[in-house]
Amino acid sequence: LTQAGYAALCIDTWVFGERRGRSEMDAFKDMLWHGQVLWGMMVYDAIRAIDFLEFRDDVDSERLGTMGISMGSTMAWWIAALDERVKVCVDLCCLTDFETLIETNNLAGHGIYYYVPSLLEHFSTADINAMIAPRPHLSLAGLYDRLTPQKGLEIIDKALKKAYRKKGAEDAWQLKTYGVGHMETATMRKEVMDFLKKWM
Repeated sequence: LTQAGYAALCIDTWVFGERRGRSEMDAFKDMLWHGQVLWGMMVYDAIRAIDFLEFRDDVDSERLGTMGISMGSTMAWWIAALDERVKVCVDLCCLTDFETLIETNNLAGHGIYYYVPSLLEHFSTADINAMIAPRPHLSLAGLYDRLTPQKGLEIIDKALKKAYRKKGAEDAWQLKTYGVGHMETATMRKEVMDFLKKWM
Protein backbone atom coordinates (compact mmCIF):
# COMPACT_ATOMS: atom_id res chain seq x y z
CA LEU A 1 0.00 0.00 0.00
CA THR A 2 2.70 2.49 0.94
CA GLN A 3 4.67 1.65 -2.21
CA ALA A 4 1.55 2.61 -4.17
CA GLY A 5 1.37 5.96 -2.39
CA TYR A 6 -1.28 5.17 0.23
CA ALA A 7 -0.92 6.07 3.89
CA ALA A 8 -1.55 2.93 5.94
CA LEU A 9 -2.38 2.43 9.61
CA CYS A 10 -2.38 -1.00 11.23
CA ILE A 11 -3.11 -1.08 14.96
CA ASP A 12 -2.59 -3.89 17.44
CA THR A 13 -6.03 -5.02 18.54
CA TRP A 14 -6.84 -6.53 21.91
CA VAL A 15 -4.79 -9.73 22.61
CA PHE A 16 -2.58 -9.21 19.52
CA GLY A 17 0.90 -7.74 19.04
CA GLU A 18 2.04 -5.50 21.88
CA ARG A 19 -1.39 -5.88 23.49
CA ARG A 20 -0.91 -9.61 23.82
CA GLY A 21 -0.76 -11.04 27.32
CA ARG A 22 -4.01 -12.87 27.96
CA SER A 23 -5.57 -15.42 25.67
CA GLU A 24 -8.58 -14.47 23.56
CA MET A 25 -10.73 -16.76 25.70
CA ASP A 26 -9.60 -15.17 28.99
CA ALA A 27 -10.14 -11.65 27.65
CA PHE A 28 -13.56 -12.59 26.25
CA LYS A 29 -14.74 -14.14 29.54
CA ASP A 30 -13.43 -11.28 31.66
CA MET A 31 -15.16 -8.68 29.46
CA LEU A 32 -18.40 -10.65 29.39
CA TRP A 33 -18.50 -10.62 33.19
CA HIS A 34 -18.04 -6.85 33.09
CA GLY A 35 -20.75 -6.24 30.50
CA GLN A 36 -18.38 -5.84 27.57
CA VAL A 37 -17.75 -7.85 24.39
CA LEU A 38 -14.25 -8.42 23.01
CA TRP A 39 -15.30 -7.79 19.40
CA GLY A 40 -17.08 -4.60 20.42
CA MET A 41 -13.91 -3.32 22.08
CA MET A 42 -11.87 -4.20 18.98
CA VAL A 43 -14.34 -2.38 16.72
CA TYR A 44 -14.36 0.63 19.04
CA ASP A 45 -10.57 0.89 18.81
CA ALA A 46 -10.69 0.75 15.01
CA ILE A 47 -13.22 3.58 14.90
CA ARG A 48 -11.01 5.61 17.25
CA ALA A 49 -8.13 4.94 14.83
CA ILE A 50 -10.19 6.63 12.11
CA ASP A 51 -10.67 9.59 14.47
CA PHE A 52 -6.87 9.77 14.74
CA LEU A 53 -6.41 9.70 10.95
CA GLU A 54 -8.81 12.58 10.49
CA PHE A 55 -6.47 14.91 12.36
CA ARG A 56 -3.34 14.05 10.40
CA ASP A 57 -2.17 16.54 7.78
CA ASP A 58 -0.72 13.74 5.63
CA VAL A 59 -4.06 11.90 5.30
CA ASP A 60 -6.97 12.85 3.05
CA SER A 61 -9.94 12.23 5.36
CA GLU A 62 -12.28 12.23 2.36
CA ARG A 63 -10.55 9.18 0.89
CA LEU A 64 -10.40 6.65 3.72
CA GLY A 65 -10.62 2.92 3.10
CA THR A 66 -10.49 -0.19 5.21
CA MET A 67 -8.93 -3.49 4.26
CA GLY A 68 -7.95 -6.72 5.95
CA ILE A 69 -7.46 -10.46 5.67
CA SER A 70 -8.95 -13.10 7.99
CA MET A 71 -9.86 -11.35 11.26
CA GLY A 72 -8.89 -8.10 9.54
CA SER A 73 -11.38 -8.91 6.80
CA THR A 74 -14.23 -9.10 9.30
CA MET A 75 -13.01 -5.88 10.90
CA ALA A 76 -12.93 -4.21 7.47
CA TRP A 77 -16.59 -4.83 6.71
CA TRP A 78 -17.82 -4.16 10.24
CA ILE A 79 -16.03 -0.80 10.32
CA ALA A 80 -17.23 0.17 6.85
CA ALA A 81 -20.79 -0.71 7.86
CA LEU A 82 -20.65 1.28 11.09
CA ASP A 83 -18.64 4.32 9.99
CA GLU A 84 -19.59 6.23 6.85
CA ARG A 85 -16.25 8.01 6.85
CA VAL A 86 -14.94 4.82 5.24
CA LYS A 87 -15.35 5.31 1.50
CA VAL A 88 -14.00 1.96 0.25
CA CYS A 89 -14.02 -1.52 1.81
CA VAL A 90 -11.86 -4.49 0.81
CA ASP A 91 -12.03 -7.80 2.64
CA LEU A 92 -10.09 -11.00 2.01
CA CYS A 93 -10.93 -14.46 3.28
CA CYS A 94 -13.51 -13.90 6.00
CA LEU A 95 -16.87 -12.84 4.62
CA THR A 96 -19.04 -15.43 6.30
CA ASP A 97 -22.78 -16.02 6.43
CA PHE A 98 -23.32 -16.81 10.09
CA GLU A 99 -26.19 -19.27 9.61
CA THR A 100 -24.27 -21.21 6.95
CA LEU A 101 -21.29 -21.39 9.29
CA ILE A 102 -23.55 -23.08 11.84
CA GLU A 103 -25.00 -25.45 9.24
CA THR A 104 -21.56 -26.56 8.07
CA ASN A 105 -20.31 -27.05 11.64
CA ASN A 106 -17.43 -24.61 11.21
CA LEU A 107 -17.85 -22.38 14.27
CA ALA A 108 -14.58 -23.57 15.80
CA GLY A 109 -12.62 -22.14 12.89
CA HIS A 110 -13.17 -18.57 14.07
CA GLY A 111 -11.62 -17.13 17.22
CA ILE A 112 -13.84 -16.35 20.22
CA TYR A 113 -13.52 -12.62 19.42
CA TYR A 114 -15.80 -13.27 16.42
CA TYR A 115 -18.87 -14.01 18.52
CA VAL A 116 -21.23 -11.25 19.69
CA PRO A 117 -24.02 -12.22 22.11
CA SER A 118 -27.53 -12.14 20.57
CA LEU A 119 -26.21 -10.91 17.19
CA LEU A 120 -28.29 -13.37 15.17
CA GLU A 121 -31.47 -12.14 16.81
CA HIS A 122 -30.96 -8.83 15.01
CA PHE A 123 -28.59 -9.10 12.04
CA SER A 124 -27.30 -11.45 9.37
CA THR A 125 -23.93 -11.00 7.68
CA ALA A 126 -25.76 -9.64 4.65
CA ASP A 127 -27.65 -7.12 6.81
CA ILE A 128 -24.40 -5.74 8.20
CA ASN A 129 -22.71 -5.59 4.80
CA ALA A 130 -25.74 -3.96 3.16
CA MET A 131 -25.09 -0.96 5.41
CA ILE A 132 -21.95 -0.29 3.34
CA ALA A 133 -23.96 0.24 0.13
CA PRO A 134 -23.59 2.22 -2.09
CA ARG A 135 -19.93 2.65 -1.13
CA PRO A 136 -17.47 0.44 -3.09
CA HIS A 137 -16.87 -2.98 -1.56
CA LEU A 138 -14.65 -5.76 -2.86
CA SER A 139 -14.65 -9.20 -1.24
CA LEU A 140 -12.19 -11.96 -2.17
CA ALA A 141 -12.56 -15.53 -0.94
CA GLY A 142 -11.07 -18.98 -1.39
CA LEU A 143 -13.41 -21.74 -2.49
CA TYR A 144 -11.57 -24.17 -0.21
CA ASP A 145 -11.62 -21.94 2.85
CA ARG A 146 -13.75 -23.63 5.53
CA LEU A 147 -14.21 -20.28 7.27
CA THR A 148 -16.20 -18.97 4.29
CA PRO A 149 -18.49 -21.78 3.03
CA GLN A 150 -19.46 -21.26 -0.62
CA LYS A 151 -23.18 -21.52 0.07
CA GLY A 152 -22.88 -18.64 2.52
CA LEU A 153 -20.96 -16.53 0.02
CA GLU A 154 -23.73 -17.05 -2.52
CA ILE A 155 -26.36 -15.94 0.02
CA ILE A 156 -24.43 -12.76 0.80
CA ASP A 157 -23.67 -12.06 -2.85
CA LYS A 158 -27.34 -12.32 -3.82
CA ALA A 159 -28.42 -10.00 -1.00
CA LEU A 160 -25.72 -7.41 -1.69
CA LYS A 161 -26.35 -7.37 -5.43
CA LYS A 162 -29.94 -6.48 -4.57
CA ALA A 163 -28.89 -3.82 -2.04
CA TYR A 164 -26.43 -2.18 -4.43
CA ARG A 165 -28.86 -2.38 -7.36
CA LYS A 166 -31.49 -0.65 -5.22
CA LYS A 167 -29.06 2.24 -4.68
CA GLY A 168 -28.01 2.40 -8.34
CA ALA A 169 -24.46 1.24 -7.65
CA GLU A 170 -24.36 -2.28 -9.13
CA ASP A 171 -20.67 -2.09 -10.09
CA ALA A 172 -19.58 -0.97 -6.60
CA TRP A 173 -20.08 -4.45 -5.07
CA GLN A 174 -17.84 -7.30 -6.22
CA LEU A 175 -17.34 -10.79 -4.86
CA LYS A 176 -14.57 -12.85 -6.44
CA THR A 177 -13.65 -16.40 -5.53
CA TYR A 178 -10.47 -18.37 -6.17
CA GLY A 179 -9.48 -22.02 -6.06
CA VAL A 180 -7.48 -21.62 -2.85
CA GLY A 181 -7.93 -21.92 0.90
CA HIS A 182 -7.52 -19.27 3.60
CA MET A 183 -4.83 -17.24 1.90
CA GLU A 184 -3.98 -14.32 -0.36
CA THR A 185 -2.40 -14.85 -3.78
CA ALA A 186 -0.58 -12.48 -6.13
CA THR A 187 -3.67 -12.46 -8.35
CA MET A 188 -5.85 -11.44 -5.42
CA ARG A 189 -3.41 -8.70 -4.44
CA LYS A 190 -3.52 -7.28 -7.97
CA GLU A 191 -7.32 -7.34 -7.81
CA VAL A 192 -7.18 -5.34 -4.57
CA MET A 193 -4.78 -2.76 -5.94
CA ASP A 194 -6.80 -2.33 -9.13
CA PHE A 195 -9.98 -1.85 -7.08
CA LEU A 196 -8.36 0.76 -4.85
CA LYS A 197 -6.95 2.59 -7.86
CA LYS A 198 -10.43 2.72 -9.42
CA TRP A 199 -12.38 3.82 -6.37
CA MET A 200 -9.94 5.82 -4.22
